Amino acid sequence: MRKTITLFLASVLLLAITTPARADNPQMAGAWRATLHDQPCILMNVHNNQGKLSGDIIFYLLKLENGSWHATGSEPIPLIHPRVEGNMFVFEVVHAKKNGSVEPADQNLQTFRMEIAGKNKGIFHNAIEGQDLTLQRTDN
Repeated sequence: MRKTITLFLASVLLLAITTPARADNPQMAGAWRATLHDQPCILMNVHNNQGKLSGDIIFYLLKLENGSWHATGSEPIPLIHPRVEGNMFVFEVVHAKKNGSVEPADQNLQTFRMEIAGKNKGIFHNAIEGQDLTLQRTDN
């Protein structure tokens, strides 16, 4: 009997560890922000509408001018097929190969992954020149 209970508990624990997070994870909803050089560099808004994730993202352009960093924003880019895969938030965006270009030939689909590192913390690995970038959720 004891062996059966131990095997049952081990099976439940294994299932809990190996089962990926569901795509309707409500903990993804909110505004996720990252800064670099004390300037905004990413603002991602994630929405959960009855289990369907959606949202948009702004990648700010950081420029060093006269010894000071300045951020310039752009229009929000819609998240395409946002989903949770294990401990990663994965999505695609249409990305311009040439900064600011809207020509179809200059566009491609780019996949991004953010590791879910806590209730309000995410990490883009190798985000900027090989370094990690931490995002904090500022509202739920």
